[in-house]
Amino acid sequence: MTVRRLPTDVRVAVIGVGHLGSQHSRVYREMEDVDLVGVVDVDEARGQETAEKNETSFFRDYRELFGEVDAVSVVTPTESHYPIAREFLEMGVSVLVEKPMTMSVEEAKSLVEVAKGSQGALQVGHIERFNPAVQAAKRYIDAPRYIESIRICPYSFRSTDISVVLDLMIHDIDIILNLSKSPLKKVEAVGVGVISEAEDMANARLVFENGCVANVTASRVSSKTLRQIRVFQKDCYISLDYVERSATVWRRPLSLSACMEEGGNGRKEKELREMGMNGNGLFSCERVAMVDGEPLRKELEAFVEVVKSKTPPVVSAQDGLKAMEVAETIVERIRDNSWNNGK
Repeated sequence: MTVRRLPTDVRVAVIGVGHLGSQHSRVYREMEDVDLVGVVDVDEARGQETAEKNETSFFRDYRELFGEVDAVSVVTPTESHYPIAREFLEMGVSVLVEKPMTMSVEEAKSLVEVAKGSQGALQVGHIERFNPAVQAAKRYIDAPRYIESIRICPYSFRSTDISVVLDLMIHDIDIILNLSKSPLKKVEAVGVGVISEAEDMANARLVFENGCVANVTASRVSSKTLRQIRVFQKDCYISLDYVERSATVWRRPLSLSACMEEGGNGRKEKELREMGMNGNGLFSCERVAMVDGEPLRKELEAFVEVVKSKTPPVVSAQDGLKAMEVAETIVERIRDNSWNNGK
């Protein structure tokens, strides 16, 4: 079947069609205002299969796409993000580069500078920004004091060349930086490689200049998948589940202070428990209403809109750089840890 495209369609291609790249290809093919020009992969059989499935062309070399596309998704192994993204940006092509944006902060800084001088835009693939739960809950979050996140999953045999900090934790680092809106003051971290040479499990404590503290855990050696974050602020906390795409706001009742005063004046413990003073019913609970949707589709729709309207990306090159800087600091702290080094 031939898909009829309009002259106004944004011409895109996907570089790298492994697990995630194949999903990029699928979503682009389904979008009405997009012309999926082709896909590229070093594995010709996989590339041909993805191209046929999505009714597009297969290219062996991404350079064949120069002059043929308006935008690309770079979904290759991390080590090739920088050179590929750089070449397309220098050609004036907009780029969505998957996280982590590069292998190092030095490369990330260089890519930011290239993007500044390019006619194309650079968006970084921090997909959780487009999770319906995150988008809906943000309106309830204004001054976080403590953030607790956990992201664990079974070993996938993907991205084993990089630390779990860059592989998984960087998602939560980006969200936490976006919520805290404060410079980072202090980092403590520990991690260990269980299967890989790099860290497979890591925990970091981030202290920000405004007093906010975040405790972040990531592991790719778990028997289950769990991706959650809780944000505590004055009189309430917000609980988000990335997998379930749900969010709940727990608020302290306005009458709590009066209840405490009455309790302190001799109110019986049993009566206080019945009122919920033992924790049951202590908070009012509100399920956050949201418009559900596939985060990847929302992310790619936002990217295409950036290409069409020339507006700034939701997740900018600077955002990607900041997340890389924090992630690299965490890895440095882990590797400086004397216990981790067996000293």
